Amino acid sequence: MVLGIGTDIVEVMRFDSWAQGPESRLLKIFSVSELAQCRTPHGEYQAEKLAARFAVKEAFFKALSATLCNLSYTKHTFSLMFACQHVQINMTEWQVPVLMVDWPAFEEKIHQILPKLQVHVSLSHENLMTVGFVVITKI
Repeated sequence: MVLGIGTDIVEVMRFDSWAQGPESRLLKIFSVSELAQCRTPHGEYQAEKLAARFAVKEAFFKALSATLCNLSYTKHTFSLMFACQHVQINMTEWQVPVLMVDWPAFEEKIHQILPKLQVHVSLSHENLMTVGFVVITKI
């Protein structure tokens, strides 16, 4: 049963300055593992990969917000920044994105026990744009 969906589209060039900026700023949004996935062999960050991961995190924020509304868990809220710090995009060996969610952190933040949820994620790039799409289902 689908409880929430979210999508986000961003311009890659918006992340050019992020790729050049200090790593301390990036670590507020991305995990060490995510940043490693976004580095070239020369150690530079790829704006396209940063943009895609940000779009997925924003899409997750929207999908989880919809999920909580559908479950009537709206008394306590959380921010996009909180969501960014408690989800991590990993890539399988076939380069399929998987979203790892720290569910206990979200349950503590909203003061609710969540049902078993499954997160489905997709991301895509096209020239100057990237999109993230997330669906949350109840298991």
